[in-house]
Amino acid sequence: MPGEEEGATRRLNWTIEKRTVADKKSGRLMSASYVLERDGVETEFANLGLARAAVNKTITHPERLTRPKAEYAKAKK
Repeated sequence: MPGEEEGATRRLNWTIEKRTVADKKSGRLMSASYVLERDGVETEFANLGLARAAVNKTITHPERLTRPKAEYAKAKK
């Protein structure tokens, strides 16, 4: 966007809505979907976990953070 500095962060507002379809007579739930609205764009997901994953960034570590149990045993000897 014009006027913004390089590398500046921008706050995005987002919401996740659960949209359901129910039977008119019985009121029973027929289907449900979760809609993520971010920056005016709506994206539909099959379950809440997928919608939340699209919003939250996850950090994956290339290495394990803890050593295997065998290494602890070797260190004690």
